[in-house]
Amino acid sequence: MNKGEYVKWEYLGWQFGAWKIPSENSLHPSKIVIAFHGFDRGAKEMENFMPLYDANTSMLSVSLLHHGSSKPLPPLPIKEPLHPKLLINAIESHIGLDNVRLELLGYSMGARIAIKLFEEFPEKFSRIIALAPDGLKMGMLYKFVVNTRIGRYTWKLIDKYPKTNRAILDAIRSLRIISEHKYRFGTFHTDNPEIRQRVAYGWVGHKEFWPEKTKLANVLKDYSSSEKPVYFIFGSKDKIIPYSWSIPLQEKLEQVCSFEKTICGVYFLEVPSGHVMRHLNIVEAIKEKIWKTIG
Repeated sequence: MNKGEYVKWEYLGWQFGAWKIPSENSLHPSKIVIAFHGFDRGAKEMENFMPLYDANTSMLSVSLLHHGSSKPLPPLPIKEPLHPKLLINAIESHIGLDNVRLELLGYSMGARIAIKLFEEFPEKFSRIIALAPDGLKMGMLYKFVVNTRIGRYTWKLIDKYPKTNRAILDAIRSLRIISEHKYRFGTFHTDNPEIRQRVAYGWVGHKEFWPEKTKLANVLKDYSSSEKPVYFIFGSKDKIIPYSWSIPLQEKLEQVCSFEKTICGVYFLEVPSGHVMRHLNIVEAIKEKIWKTIG
């Protein structure tokens, strides 16, 4: 595709970068999709999902912290947490507010960012699509690294002695203490020094972007509808973020809403994919699933 351009701007001591894609109908744009990519991915990747939108829609795909150009600027600490209010203000300062509708799109960790923005500012968005959505369950590695002192210290040791860490992972896999999937997950996040840094800085930098299930359920009840739908899309073969992670939120919604299949205009859908969803055939499957809810 590559129809966009990378842009960056500063706001209140922070720098943000984004892949900016114009609408096909550039004379009459009516919607802007604010998109967020996954961990260790790039803002440009979200352009693959433009087929989900009509010709009057443009996209601003914002780089996560410590990806692209997005980062706190001195004198802010490199691990300074970003807050949802500052992020939405920074985005609005860049795009302006010219009577265009805003939508949200997020993939994996980026879906967690999008969900939290919707939870905090639901009145600003006309639709949200959360793909392979992180944020519905906090993984043990995240809890350990971000929320405990010993976890942060351990991560420093992993960064200092990566070969020792890999040897330990190899040993516990050979002893079948961890599954092959968890082994690959562990090596992916620890083998590369750049990824280790993104884990150390990026996970902490986004720690304010975790939805609260009760609050989210009530916001979904009050703001989502057939006119403002919310889609949680899962890959049927996704072992990283499986559909089952959505069950607690669905149960919470059933407590506050009177529907089952379509809960307050919220849709939990599956497509035939693993965790990766950017390929055209998967995007078309997502589009078809969404259209079926409309029809």
